[in-house]
Amino acid sequence: MRRIALVLALLLPALATAAPARAGGWAATYLDPVPATFAPDATYTVGFWMLQHGTHPYEVARKLGTVGLKFTSGARSLEFTGVPLKEKGHYAAAIALPAGHWRVEAIQGWFAPYDVGTLTVPGPLAVRPLDPELKRMIAGYLSMNGGKDPWGAVRPPGFVRQGAPATPAAAALPAASAPAAAATPGPATGQGGRPGAEPGPVPAGGPWPYWLGLGVAAAAGLTLVVVRRRRVRA
Repeated sequence: MRRIALVLALLLPALATAAPARAGGWAATYLDPVPATFAPDATYTVGFWMLQHGTHPYEVARKLGTVGLKFTSGARSLEFTGVPLKEKGHYAAAIALPAGHWRVEAIQGWFAPYDVGTLTVPGPLAVRPLDPELKRMIAGYLSMNGGKDPWGAVRPPGFVRQGAPATPAAAALPAASAPAAAATPGPATGQGGRPGAEPGPVPAGGPWPYWLGLGVAAAAGLTLVVVRRRRVRA
């Protein structure tokens, strides 16, 4: 029993870390096109899509909570709450920022917030590149959803209609949030050259924690079996 208790004590923290991902606990935020340049203290309305697993509207019974955009510059932080729009997972936030260099994060309810990129005022929004795995997920979201398209005429950037002609990859990818380590400041160009829809990467809690959770659970089960066998032989 002492050995089993020791094994569980070592594995439970890892299981707790992986549990949110196994329960579908991650999301990505994609920006609609934004102005090429932001002026100090001017008001802008920014549209964005918060999608569970980066591919579909939030589908969990648990109440989502506040969704919005957060801007941080040194010790100063400004938050702008998003207002739900007609489309599932689609929000808009009115923002106004003083001059400065701002880190941009998406507030995603009970999901962890993620870095969208950086914004220089006056100047452009620089969004981070999209993770290749999330690119593949977006491209195949209809197949993963059994062919059911959750969107109408208004849809997230990069999500084409079923049967629509293929869009060049460089013009179809959305702006998503990402870990700070992946930052590459620069102008956001957007879909088809439009500003503000340059791709951003998969969240730090993206697809890989699913495999981590399964691996930890399998290791725990195998360890318990070995311990029990040793006790029987003894």
